[in-house]
Amino acid sequence: MPALSTIGTVAIFIVTLTLILAPPRGWHEGWWAALGAVAMIALGLVTPAQALEMVWLSRNVMLFLVALLLLSALVESSGFFEWAALHASRRAGGDGMRLFRNVFVLGAFVTTVLSLDTTAVMLTPIVVAFVQRLRLPARPYIIATAFVSNVASLTLPISNLTNLLFADAFHIPFGRFALRMVGPQLVAAAATYLLLRWRFRNELHASFDAQGLAEPSSVVADPRYFRAAALVLVLVLGGYFVTPLFGVEPYVVAFGGALVLAFLGVRRRRVGLRTLRAISWGLFPLVLGLFVVVRGLENLGVVTAASLWFSGMAGHSMGRILIASGAAAAASNVMNNLPAALLARDVLQAPGVDHAGVFGALLGLNIGPTIMPTGSLATLLVLDIARKKGEGVRGFEMIKTGWWVTPLVLLLASLTLAALDG
Repeated sequence: MPALSTIGTVAIFIVTLTLILAPPRGWHEGWWAALGAVAMIALGLVTPAQALEMVWLSRNVMLFLVALLLLSALVESSGFFEWAALHASRRAGGDGMRLFRNVFVLGAFVTTVLSLDTTAVMLTPIVVAFVQRLRLPARPYIIATAFVSNVASLTLPISNLTNLLFADAFHIPFGRFALRMVGPQLVAAAATYLLLRWRFRNELHASFDAQGLAEPSSVVADPRYFRAAALVLVLVLGGYFVTPLFGVEPYVVAFGGALVLAFLGVRRRRVGLRTLRAISWGLFPLVLGLFVVVRGLENLGVVTAASLWFSGMAGHSMGRILIASGAAAAASNVMNNLPAALLARDVLQAPGVDHAGVFGALLGLNIGPTIMPTGSLATLLVLDIARKKGEGVRGFEMIKTGWWVTPLVLLLASLTLAALDG
């Protein structure tokens, strides 16, 4: 019977992951994760008590995710993203190379402050619309958006769900997380930008007529609400660093900012049910379902074996960082970075594993998934949104760029983390 349990667990995991990464038309990825979880419980591979335990342990992460999605949708309703994209385009002064730089910097800012999924869902359609209007080649900008949405998610716990999972599991304060990761983040972002700029150098020399672009103020329907959204963003970001000192969870700050904007938005008729409908609610069955499916793998002893392997191989701090980052990157490209993060989190909770391995794994989970299109949901979202807007970029194009850009960026970021750690 143990053999049947192993076969059943692995089969459910593979089928669930396949349907998440390539869902049949009309089905959201989240429902396949939920069905995979139901199958695990129904076949006795995960007990109901274990499933409830996973939900309970993830409560802080789920609450933060709700608050972040609400905040992002409310900020979007103010016109902030389109306003910022217009500024980036106009300040390029008709130079394609400058526009590429500005789009990359804007993507890095949005990813850092509002998460990689916000960049994928809200910035991608705006970037595609602008390059189409300016008659520029779309491929460099789409691939850059996919890369920056992943690579620029290192600095803050809120920038990526994988960061939230690790910060919560290992009790890493907001400020300490940012302080540890800001160095590798700067190196990773700069290296990615320079390598992508060189990769697409022949496509970025085209000039464009910036005069044809609208004034940024023209997309701000309600200046007062727009200013409120910008102020709330600044206050929320500052609150993330300050409130943990008083024992307040960061999700409380995000909810506070979202409630203020919701109140103002409703009063000024900028926010309604359409705002709630724009939120990707399917993320919740996706995440919770994956928690349960991955727990099935844990029940097979996968985590114990991996923990022993890591403990046996890890030596010096640099070695632990390089091993953890490389293993996490490889796992992310094979199975997607979210289930890889869940497994890595449990492996690194073994006795004797220090934070060098934890932060090293985060490098692999954030930077690493940019080789395969399926490595990150953000990448899949960018490519899917661009395709729906008439700018299809094949997954092979991501692989052709990622196979050499990603290892170089990951190595530089890992060496930076090791140098700062030492």
